[in-house]
Amino acid sequence: MHAEKEKGFYGKLIAIALPVGLQSAVNMIVNLIDTVMVGRLGDTALSSVNLSSQFPFLYMTVFMGLSNAAMVIASQAWGNRRPDKVKEVLSFLLRISIPVNIVFFLAAFFFPSFILSIYTNEAEIIAQGQHYLKVLSLTFLIQSFTQSIVTVLRSAGVNRLGFYTSTIACLVNMAGNWVLIFGNLGAPALGLRGAACATVFARIVEFLIVGYYLFHNEKLPFAFEDLGIKSTASMVSDMKKQGTPSVISEVTQNLNVSAAAMITGRVSAYYIAANTIVHNIWTISSLFLFGFSMGASVMIGHEIGAGAFDKAEEYARRLIRIALVIAAAAAVLVQVLAPWITSMFAVSEETLVIAAKLKNAASIAVFFLALQNIVCKGILRGRGQAAAVTKVDLLTCWLVNIPVGFVTALVLHADPFFIYLSLRIDYLLKTIWGLWRIGKGNWILRMHVDG
Repeated sequence: MHAEKEKGFYGKLIAIALPVGLQSAVNMIVNLIDTVMVGRLGDTALSSVNLSSQFPFLYMTVFMGLSNAAMVIASQAWGNRRPDKVKEVLSFLLRISIPVNIVFFLAAFFFPSFILSIYTNEAEIIAQGQHYLKVLSLTFLIQSFTQSIVTVLRSAGVNRLGFYTSTIACLVNMAGNWVLIFGNLGAPALGLRGAACATVFARIVEFLIVGYYLFHNEKLPFAFEDLGIKSTASMVSDMKKQGTPSVISEVTQNLNVSAAAMITGRVSAYYIAANTIVHNIWTISSLFLFGFSMGASVMIGHEIGAGAFDKAEEYARRLIRIALVIAAAAAVLVQVLAPWITSMFAVSEETLVIAAKLKNAASIAVFFLALQNIVCKGILRGRGQAAAVTKVDLLTCWLVNIPVGFVTALVLHADPFFIYLSLRIDYLLKTIWGLWRIGKGNWILRMHVDG
């Protein structure tokens, strides 16, 4: 019996985590190839794309917060056998996406230079990056719909959709880059503009596939009329309770990353380029991290929705042990992959020296990233503790990361190794807090999924 329970637990976790991890793997491979392609245009082009991606990342974090909150509610509703509630949550999420999409699009399309000037004072980087960001702004009109649908449907057991659509979209993006950046197959060589155009094409393809699936799947049949489902007061209340702190939490993390970009963007162009290289190493090492985090959230949400609180407690203990293994593996993987990935980039010797220091710091940082993500974003958020997680995100961001990073980089002019770690010290602090919170007990919050 115990063996069957173990098999059931790991089966559920892998069913969610594996497709998300494979989706991340596909995205990582294509992003790596994209970065290498752009890197062939030089350090400035590489730095321009890196900093131009900060604003789109802010856009996506807003919807990560909303869709993750919706997934918590939908998971509990699905565990309580209420598919109608899942539809209600998704319909609400799609409707509120429209005005936010428009605001982000207008900002990036009309003010790309101003946005980039927030992150760096390097005139050449701004000059090149503004063209990339302006074209990329078109993705803001549709990308949130894709993310919202894929994320909420995971609560109903639709786990592979994101992997399939991302694979197709990434192949389109990669092919488009090869054609449009360098002018292959008779196309004009558009450089950074070509990279942005390829991304737009890929996002359109992804949106069309996900949209078609939404209206033609058997797991959670969705009709066009369902887009107008009236939102109940209880659901809106739950979305406010979970969505507001989740958005604040995700945006805070983005501001943390953006603040780090503002700080390191004033260290040197070499640091920016080196950080871009190490980011690809970091991404590979944490491939399945976010999948396991999402799996933890969905699994615990199902058990809470079904009223099985003891089982949810048991799941939490197992997930913490798994988090330790994943964290250690991620740290080792950074060291193993660093020489291979670094060799792909045609950058200056100064950039390579800094990248070697940053990869050592990344090993330490990714260990605690893995722990805090599964503990806080997975277990605690899955149990309705989004508000508590957000408070800690805010405190560690504004009282620790940003001031410590600023002093380390721009006042002390410390070694790149210490600059990198100082901007990620919150991972350690949130790991300690999350484990304490779970050990304290009394941390389950059930949504209004009965009526």
